[in-house]
Amino acid sequence: MKKLVLLLAISILLPSLSGCLFEKGDRDGDGLPDDREKEGWDINVVYPKEKNITTYHVVSDPTKKDTDGDGLTDLEEFLYPGGKATDPTKKDTDGDGLTDLEEKNLGTDPTSWIHDIDKDGFIDYDEILYYQKQGISHEKILQYLQTSDVDVDGVLDGYDIDPLRDLKIKVWIKALIIKSSMDESDGNIEVTINVSTGEDWAEFPSGIPYYIVPVNKNESINFSCILDINDIGVPGNASSAFMIVIKDLDEGSEMKLIDTKDGIPQYDFVRVFSGNEAVYAVDFDIFTDCHAYHTGGVDGELWFEIIDVSEPVKS
Repeated sequence: MKKLVLLLAISILLPSLSGCLFEKGDRDGDGLPDDREKEGWDINVVYPKEKNITTYHVVSDPTKKDTDGDGLTDLEEFLYPGGKATDPTKKDTDGDGLTDLEEKNLGTDPTSWIHDIDKDGFIDYDEILYYQKQGISHEKILQYLQTSDVDVDGVLDGYDIDPLRDLKIKVWIKALIIKSSMDESDGNIEVTINVSTGEDWAEFPSGIPYYIVPVNKNESINFSCILDINDIGVPGNASSAFMIVIKDLDEGSEMKLIDTKDGIPQYDFVRVFSGNEAVYAVDFDIFTDCHAYHTGGVDGELWFEIIDVSEPVKS
């Protein structure tokens, strides 16, 4: 009976005794003594869009090898390479969108948001936010962070209006009516139309010198072309040149007259833009300005449409 009582007493005491013994050791087996986990350590962090260092104290859980579940043990967070101790209670110490483990694998500083892995001029924090807004998966973002020209258009991502697409537009000239005689005696205007983006251009008609447009007749043109857009700019903020020039070539009797319209004896501008404007020239935004247009001036009216046909990144 005494032996039974003694065994029961030992069985009751052992768990508490073992707890006391492990309390002084390393209960979770992460290599970091329990005392150190309870004592904790200081973290020095530079958060997104800040320049100053924020310092605060952290402690880890001595019963968990990886307190925050980020893939780094508490010991690895305490002894992070380069003396950059990380926060064992946060998967992303600096809040830049990359976990501490991801930053370790990528070779960036998990305690500062300022880094550019692929040297493309696009700070990784801003690049992550940009791609997240485009609905890109985190796995794909990790790939893009290590690619300096994602859409392979020759422009580094940090200087690309749209890092995910090689920008192109389709310009569709639909109809033109010229109400002015343009000094013509026969009522027919010899017209050429030039469309330009500053990066690329096209002219209508092609293969023949001009297209004849009768005065005061709504003439269907149906000319379309695909032009490159200059991709250089701030990501998400488009600013590209776009221009349409319609010219009446001086062919025939008007050559004998004194040119009073534009001072150029070879041709006259057909003014179908904003009253007396000779050229349609705008600061074009591909994100907002792709739609149908109808514009008119002192010499007539023009109908055209701009369509976004940019080439997206190939998966």
